[in-house]
This record gives sequence, structure tokens and C-alpha cells, in this order.
Amino acid sequence: MHNFFLPDLSSAVVQLSEEEAGHALRVLRLPEGEQVALVDGKGTTAVGHLRVLGKSDANVQITERKIHTPERAARIHMACAPTKQMDRFEWMLEKCTELGVDRITPLLTSRTERAHLRMDRLRKVLVSAMKQSQRTWLPTLDEPTTIHPLLSGHLPAQRLFGWCSGKHEPIKQVYNKEQDVVMLIGPEGDFTEDESTLLREHAFRATSLGHARLRTETAAVASCTWMNFAQGT
Repeated sequence: MHNFFLPDLSSAVVQLSEEEAGHALRVLRLPEGEQVALVDGKGTTAVGHLRVLGKSDANVQITERKIHTPERAARIHMACAPTKQMDRFEWMLEKCTELGVDRITPLLTSRTERAHLRMDRLRKVLVSAMKQSQRTWLPTLDEPTTIHPLLSGHLPAQRLFGWCSGKHEPIKQVYNKEQDVVMLIGPEGDFTEDESTLLREHAFRATSLGHARLRTETAAVASCTWMNFAQGT
């Protein structure tokens, strides 16, 4: 059964977006009455029958709706520096969504080599990954931010950051699966000493993912994987 994203599934008949309708009718060539699955990214899924209204116009008559509980007891917030090559950052977004992450913040640091991001494109990556992995919750994608505004916002008590240069502790020793967490991953050149000091002053603990020096996107996916497996999700 093909899966489509629609932010509001509260009505008996729901209208597909132009993009989703085009995919259903022009790409997949689904016929009138085809049974399809829907997800709103907020914990609700539905099943219904496709109704063709035009070449790029369709709605769905919902026959079944289900509300799911959150996938994890403890939330995971990943703040990661955008990579110089955009496809690597998009790959990270895709894989973290598939694995399970609740919030993603593109983090602009002193050594970040890319500041401009196409947020509309990145959101499409998240939606596609959510549908492909059959998850029911779409991660929140924040606007790019620097460290200071991030620190001034609401953050959980459990605060970690990946650190290659200085003293750090293995993530398997410091991560508490019972608590919400924010995990910061720096750019290709790592966080600077000043940034590391600032993070420690705000109760962040420096962690490592092993002896190897990982690329930014690999470190984000590896840490997300570890935390999800620790929670058993």
C-alpha cells in the first residue's frame, strides 16, 4: 500500500497536496478507488480510498484512522553543523529520521563551511524518509542557528556534544536513556576550544563515539543510532 503525507487527517475526506496528488496519479498511476495509507507526522495514520478529481487533483475517503503513542519515552534533539557538501547533510537527515529523532537543528559554528540551506528541500527529505520508514512522527526541523541562541532556548538537562580534540567520555557511559537529550555535532573541523569551553559552562558533557575520527554526518547518525538502540526503538 502506498503511503502519503498530509498534515491534517481530521476530516472524513482529505485533500491531497498538489505534490502528493501528482505523485499518486502521474508517477504511480494509481486508479480510482485504490486503497492508500496516510500519515500526518503527528502520530496519526489512516487508510482510505483514492478519489481522482483531475490530472493532478485527488482526495482520499478515509475508512480507518489510528492514533499512535510517541515512539520513545525520552526525546532526542540532534543539533548538527551543515556539511560543505549538501548531499551529505541530506543523507544525515534522511537516516536520522529513519532511525528515529524528534528534533533537528542545523548548527552554525565558527568552522561551519555552509550557512545557506534550502529549508523547503530539507523538509521534503524528512517527509520522504518518514514515509519510507513507515514512522508516524515527523521530526521538527529548526531554522539554522548559532550556538548562543541555542543555549538561550529551552534545553533538556541531559546535554552532550561530540568532541575529538579534548577530554571526553564514551557515549555509552554518559547517555541516560530515561532522559530527554540534546546532542551537538560539530563541523568537519570540530568545535573550537572556545566553543567547547562555552558548552561545558552550560552543562554540556563532551562525548566520543570511539577511537576513529568520524565525518560530521557519520557522527550524527552513529550517535542517533546508539541512543535509539539504547531506548530499544
